[in-house]
Amino acid sequence: MSSTPKTSLIKKCLAGLLVFAIVNILCLKLFNHGLKQYYCLWPADILVIGHSMSEMAIDRDLLEELSGHSVAKYCMNGTSIPDRLVMIRHYIESTGHKPKAILYDIGPRSFSGGLAVNSHALFYPFINESPTVAKYVRDSASFKEYWLKNLIPLSRYDDSRIGAVIRGYRHDWKNRSVKQLNIELFKRQLAKGSFWKVQLNPGTQAVFEETLEFLEKEDIRLFLVHLPNVDLLNNAEPEKSAAALNYIKDAISRHPNVTFIDANSAFESRYELFIDPLHLNPKGQLEVTKYLGGKIILPQQP
Repeated sequence: MSSTPKTSLIKKCLAGLLVFAIVNILCLKLFNHGLKQYYCLWPADILVIGHSMSEMAIDRDLLEELSGHSVAKYCMNGTSIPDRLVMIRHYIESTGHKPKAILYDIGPRSFSGGLAVNSHALFYPFINESPTVAKYVRDSASFKEYWLKNLIPLSRYDDSRIGAVIRGYRHDWKNRSVKQLNIELFKRQLAKGSFWKVQLNPGTQAVFEETLEFLEKEDIRLFLVHLPNVDLLNNAEPEKSAAALNYIKDAISRHPNVTFIDANSAFESRYELFIDPLHLNPKGQLEVTKYLGGKIILPQQP
């Protein structure tokens, strides 16, 4: 029997695999470029690091205008304090640049659980672009998961990342939510105990202190910003919240490069600025960014 049909089939399979690989590589480059634009992975004076609270609360363009400094806004939904140290190192490694200052959101719940599960997955697109990210993903993902993301690059993207890619190409960092806080619903949730609890986690605290030490060593100024949450949530666990805030203030007292900014007290009772107990709406973003614009002051260069 002739081997020609079998040879032809093998050639077609190899050609198909080649096309598949090329499409994956080209699309990955296209997607990564847009994602880098959305996460502002370029040299800037001020780097905003945080999760969705910062993403919704800080208007990058307005902060740049008010501060008189270039601003990069690298925020991902669900990122914890350990994730943020990875983000800071990733930014420095990928841009080859150290910012003059970092604006970093902090609050009583920053040391609790309840954020994204498997948050290492947020970093999949950058596995091959940062040694810190590569190690973090390799140490966190399963063997099968890790190699799948390496062998099939497009599997690193989900719907939320594709949305960020599109917004990155449009240079669109605005808060565009049309939701409004339902305060009566939240009161019922509080009564049931259904809300994000305050908890001091020793492992997370250790990484926070490691972050403070790293930034001081790198001579990067740090603005820790307590972004607004609704007062009803703030008052749900007053003793635990006070203990967490006292811990933060005690930890930063040993670091002269750190400034704590309370942006919570001025806005926590203004329910019209929120879409939920944790996140601001577009009007809230505008007002809080204006507030921060007057607080973020960098020392003059000699």
